[in-house]
Amino acid sequence: MADLTWRDPAASPLRPLIDLTADATVPPSLVAETALFCADQPDPCGWLPAHAPPADLRRAMCRAGLLDATDPLVVPPGVAQRLTAEDPAGLLWAARLMRALGRRQDAATLLRRIGSDAPPPVYAWRDLLLAEDGRQPLPPVPPEAAGLPVRLTTALAHARSAVTDGQPATGALTTADSLAAALTGDRIAVTARARVLAARLRSPGEPVPDADTIRAVAHVLGTDRTDFLARDAALALLRAATRAALDGTGVGPAYEFASAALDLDPTGAATRLLAADAARAAGDRETARTHYRVAVRTGLAERTAALAGLLDLATPAAPDEPTGGSAPAADTGELVGALADLLATDRRPDRDRLAVLVARRPALDGTAGADAVRWAVAAQGDPAAGARPLPLERYRPFLDLKPSAILDPVDTPPVAIHTPLMSYAAVLERREPWFREIHPQRATAAMFRDELQATAAVYGYASDAASADYATWLAASDGCPPDVRDRLADVADLPLLDRALLGRLLSALGFHAEAKRILPGPDVPVRDPESAYALASWIFAEQMLTTGHAAELEPHFRTLYDQLGDDVRYARTRVVTTINATVNAARRREPDTIARWRKLGEEDLARYTALPEVSDFDAAIMTSRWFRAMGFLPFLTGDRDLLRADMDRWLGIARELTGHDGHTRVIAADNYFPAVETAVRTHTHLGERDTALALVDDLAQRIDPIDPKTWLTAGELRYQAGDHTGALEAYLRAAHLQFPYGRISWFNAGQVHEQLGRADLAAECYRLSLAHWPTGVTPLRRLRDLHLRGLLPDDGGVLAAWIAGQPAWPQLPAFPG
Repeated sequence: MADLTWRDPAASPLRPLIDLTADATVPPSLVAETALFCADQPDPCGWLPAHAPPADLRRAMCRAGLLDATDPLVVPPGVAQRLTAEDPAGLLWAARLMRALGRRQDAATLLRRIGSDAPPPVYAWRDLLLAEDGRQPLPPVPPEAAGLPVRLTTALAHARSAVTDGQPATGALTTADSLAAALTGDRIAVTARARVLAARLRSPGEPVPDADTIRAVAHVLGTDRTDFLARDAALALLRAATRAALDGTGVGPAYEFASAALDLDPTGAATRLLAADAARAAGDRETARTHYRVAVRTGLAERTAALAGLLDLATPAAPDEPTGGSAPAADTGELVGALADLLATDRRPDRDRLAVLVARRPALDGTAGADAVRWAVAAQGDPAAGARPLPLERYRPFLDLKPSAILDPVDTPPVAIHTPLMSYAAVLERREPWFREIHPQRATAAMFRDELQATAAVYGYASDAASADYATWLAASDGCPPDVRDRLADVADLPLLDRALLGRLLSALGFHAEAKRILPGPDVPVRDPESAYALASWIFAEQMLTTGHAAELEPHFRTLYDQLGDDVRYARTRVVTTINATVNAARRREPDTIARWRKLGEEDLARYTALPEVSDFDAAIMTSRWFRAMGFLPFLTGDRDLLRADMDRWLGIARELTGHDGHTRVIAADNYFPAVETAVRTHTHLGERDTALALVDDLAQRIDPIDPKTWLTAGELRYQAGDHTGALEAYLRAAHLQFPYGRISWFNAGQVHEQLGRADLAAECYRLSLAHWPTGVTPLRRLRDLHLRGLLPDDGGVLAAWIAGQPAWPQLPAFPG
């Protein structure tokens, strides 16, 4: 169990269904406690009905990783020994235990081993249990020799069957009443009465028991918490009374009965769902939210329904729904969190989860979840095409170098996905890089593949194409295209330009180390433009691989630059070398080195842009790129006038360029985004936060609304401006996109929630951050501290047990108190 608890918070309340033990700090749900009760009882014939897990619960537990795929039977030694008994009563006991564990097929196998020569009570239970699982017709109420418990339970089963078939249940209920009256003993008689009352509440046309009767019976049964069958009967009665009140007009009693049921079953997800429905019917949306959230964390079979409830509460209320006032606007935080859980942690079949979104399309259009709904609609229409989770479908070119065929254009990242696609085209078409931009300039960050693999794991998407391991991606049937794989297999025999283009493609995909391996490094002399471009590609891969480290790359740039000759095909490599060398020097905060490269670059840029082979478009793109890089010098030296002049050049050009065909439009957009991002940093440095925020808001809301990095920047600027609500909105927008900054986005949102006094929502955000970052100490520490300060919600014990099982738990520093 120790290696399973961290995977899902539901593991703690459901633990008895895994290994017939319970977490000492967390009460199990009543449906799981049934298994503990059954394992401990000697005579199975005297039990009245007890909770049985939903039919698909064990499958859900396997999908969530709480059970081994083979679902082996894990029981304590004493229970295992009893399971070997061959006498009829022993077989019945084992069958009832298997049923309580949700192992329906095992239960049926055991029941069929009970022969007709078994004692009447045992054989009567055998027939009834097989019938209740749909394996044979429902038997008649057995004779007196079978005993009152099985006779009463059979009569109640006939009442349920009649209701299911739309028939009156009067006869079966009359029989049940008379049998319950014959039971002796105060507790067992009240327990039986509760069972009959619950059956009446579920039977249309029957006299409805009054609320005082229900209260009195539930109170008597709930006083002794050690009497499991009494609590089980009380819970069944209260849940039936809640549902009957909701189906009628008794909203007030429904709220009361649901609260009482929750007191008996605090970690039961099904009970939480019912309490949420009652609170929602009463107009108490905040309490309904709380119950739905807890149901999401503590349940598996109930998770989809709970998430659907959260989605409904997060969007404007339906006209006929009580709200306690005017309909609220969409709650971005709740909406984004519910969507993330629905698509990532909910392990029901894809069709069920997609149906939740498709059914809510009108309410979700225009919200942060609109793209998820459009994807769900497309995926539902073509299940094979929509097999990839939405965050991965957006970035499909990084998996198999193909654009998505199902995403709406407004949901496709307009620049990022083109980097591998255009680099791939450059390989296939053997595009020469001497006088024009052959692929986008922005590179894939070194952490990209790790985040891609982590996101695939969060969504339960088993694909080698998403792997951070190069060899795994290369061999994946849904990864590297065969033509690229064949070229890479014989890469040493390829012309140098082809190798360089392949190296750029691997860097575009995030495999920088592998790009370096197929290219000649600085120790190989440059003899022609092809070898110069190959060395430039090696340095580029090394520069990306060492991002965030003070790597000494300056000698490599000088080695390359000093070997560039007078051939006009060297001209572009000269300019790009001054740009990349400047970025490297800026990373090391070396203004003198930048000044040297700036002086050289001025002449190189003028020479390149004057070449007749260079179009006006490519000259403008290079000029914008160059001035953006050179802006690091006045940034470091404090020359504000030169910094403004440089910004006017790089941003002015970027704004004017739009491109004239598909290729140049992508190149222009690719230049525009970093131009604005750098301008945002520049305005912030100059103290012009309003201008910076206006730029980044325009970029995030109008130009590229599904770029998570832009939303993160917007959140940071809004936070610095004191707009915590606006910062939260931006962080949640980034979090909704999940990739490639899911862990950061969720954590930042959690911190703002904390500062706004919303510990429950902060805990949700930290939990989702940990989904992307299981070894993350910081979000785990925030959850731990919230719990120890008593700020976690009413399922804090479940969350505390879950975080204690996280991989990073032993690394946490001491609680500050």
